[in-house]
Amino acid sequence: MDTNTLRRRVDSLFVPLTVGPTVLWIAAIIIYPTLKLLWSSLFWTNPISQQKEFVGFRNFRRLLFAEEGGVLSVFAPDFVQFTTHTLVYVGFSVTISFVLGLGIALLLDKDLEGRGWFRTAVIVPWILPYVMSGLMWRWMFQAQYGAINGVLTQSGLLANPIPFFSDGTTAMFALIVADVWVFTPFIIIILLAGLQNVPEQLYDAAEVDGARRFSRFWNVTYPFLKPSILVALTIRIIFDIRALDLVWVMTKGGPGKETEVWASWLYRTAQVFGKPGEGAALGVVMLAVTFGVVAVLYKTFGDTPYA
Repeated sequence: MDTNTLRRRVDSLFVPLTVGPTVLWIAAIIIYPTLKLLWSSLFWTNPISQQKEFVGFRNFRRLLFAEEGGVLSVFAPDFVQFTTHTLVYVGFSVTISFVLGLGIALLLDKDLEGRGWFRTAVIVPWILPYVMSGLMWRWMFQAQYGAINGVLTQSGLLANPIPFFSDGTTAMFALIVADVWVFTPFIIIILLAGLQNVPEQLYDAAEVDGARRFSRFWNVTYPFLKPSILVALTIRIIFDIRALDLVWVMTKGGPGKETEVWASWLYRTAQVFGKPGEGAALGVVMLAVTFGVVAVLYKTFGDTPYA
């Protein structure tokens, strides 16, 4: 075999040998679990014998729709209720943490005294385990001995402590506060990294042109920050759609079903009630919604005029 033939064969193997392991890894951690989830959603499992029975889309029908006389009519009450809870939880948590994260990132981008210390301190909530954070906030919102009720009552703002976890509205409020505290540092880190990519010359040029502060942000900072916003919001929303740690530790979906979200509903259905098929069906719904949200985010923030 001559040298040219050997070189061509080596070149032909270069792509499979370099890209192949990555493709196999992606298939192992993404494609296979997704296909397994789809396949599992089509089966009903006997809770006693663990035997599986193919039921097609019956799990989806029982999960999503209410049946009247065997005819699909409206969405199931549980699905509507838990979807509403999820939208409230994700919507408020992501919006508040993004606004706070953007504001703090803009402050930390300036040359302020103590900026390095604050940058380090702001990461602490993010590096703590979610279960630990949930337990901490559950104790802080506790009615009799919690720090929040203690501060409010001792300062005279409240005559009696608020039983946060006895009412759905206040329990959801507690969850959102805890979630914002945990995930705002992540937003800060991502946006602060994006702010480092904005050339100072553009700020100087905008200032010379007499542009106001908001105009400088919208026309100079925002275009460069869009890729970071895309990453931050995408990961942030995905984390909240699948959020189980904080919800389960703090409220377990209670009181009653007032803070039950998709992730806790999936866990309760599959593990507590022993219905893995319906749990997998809900997982498929969550996966589809997540892909839809990510597609909208990419459509909104994917174009980068300065790329």
